[in-house]
Amino acid sequence: MTSHADRAANSDTTAAFWLSELRDAHCKLLSAIEELAELTRGPAPDAQHITDVRWRVSEASLVRRLLWGRIHAYLSEQAGADAESELRDLQEADMRLIRASTEHVARWTADAVIADWPGYCRASEVMRGKMVEGIEREKRMLYPILERLQAGRQGD
Repeated sequence: MTSHADRAANSDTTAAFWLSELRDAHCKLLSAIEELAELTRGPAPDAQHITDVRWRVSEASLVRRLLWGRIHAYLSEQAGADAESELRDLQEADMRLIRASTEHVARWTADAVIADWPGYCRASEVMRGKMVEGIEREKRMLYPILERLQAGRQGD
């Protein structure tokens, strides 16, 4: 089975491809975030269930982050100087999100989550909000750049 990344590496990667991949990654991450939000609105689950749900968020977040790195490299070559500032701002915002996420995961180990479910629920809400803000920022900044490049390629 060929992965999306393999197809990208083995083909003439286009803005349309990256835009599609990014939309898919955002959708999957938002779905995982919503699953965690739903879980935190209820009573404390068993440790395995919360671990599984948190893992899905982490996995979807990692996929999005790796994709962002590939898109950043692509746009650095394709988008030109007009997008440099936006890409730099987005990269800095992503680094802040990585730091916040790392601190959150380090603070809220499985044992800590079980020991203080209400505290975790509050902290999770804050962290999920930061993640959603990051996705919205990417949508505002990357989608238009990729759409412009896509439109330019279609006119070739």
